[in-house]
Amino acid sequence: MGVDRDAGRVVVVPLTETDVAATDPPGPGRLVSLAARVPGAVVAVVSGVAIGVLVVMGTLQRVAFPEWGAANLDSEVSVATWFSAALLWTTAFWWLLVAVTDRPRSQAIWIWWPILALLALDEGIAIHERLERWSGIDWQFLYLPVMGIAAVAWWGVVRRYRGQARIVALLVAGAAVWFVALALELVQNWGGSPVRAAIYNPAMITEEALEMIGSTVMLVAATAALGLSIRAEGAIEHRRDRT
Repeated sequence: MGVDRDAGRVVVVPLTETDVAATDPPGPGRLVSLAARVPGAVVAVVSGVAIGVLVVMGTLQRVAFPEWGAANLDSEVSVATWFSAALLWTTAFWWLLVAVTDRPRSQAIWIWWPILALLALDEGIAIHERLERWSGIDWQFLYLPVMGIAAVAWWGVVRRYRGQARIVALLVAGAAVWFVALALELVQNWGGSPVRAAIYNPAMITEEALEMIGSTVMLVAATAALGLSIRAEGAIEHRRDRT
């Protein structure tokens, strides 16, 4: 609503969407305002459709069309890898916006978003695969310190939103999906050669899908957390205006 003062009278004038957009803060504030308007449901649907397409194409590549190299879910250079990395970068960026707007500031969120950025970088240029080949040690063991820091940061974020059931549920669900994906990656190399040959493709396809699903859930959690921060900030500004 706006106020139009005419001849000593105060007239309440409804604001249009253009007027509302014009009142958004410039620079970073404008970016946060725009990001906060992105519905989590839209993020989930768009990402879910993309993941479904990638999984179908990846499955066809493994069972019928091996020449579809760009669709190979097990490749370090494929559409799925690029999408997964972009999804993690987006998730890290959204949590950065949450960290900037959250009041009081949460140290856990300031640790959480760089961890996600590291995972995005790793996914994009295959750091853990390179380390595994170089060292001869499973990357899961090499990354135990990173996983430990991530777990502590994640728990801090969960505690930060312990009064927000939806955000906590999303954080727990995302972590659970990632954990299952990690377990499946270990299972892929389990047993003798005949066993690995039998379980490798189903385990690998499911693992890659779950990795992207987990990232999507964490992104949806970030959209909910950002919306909460913006609403809280608006409530503070409203109280200041009244005083």
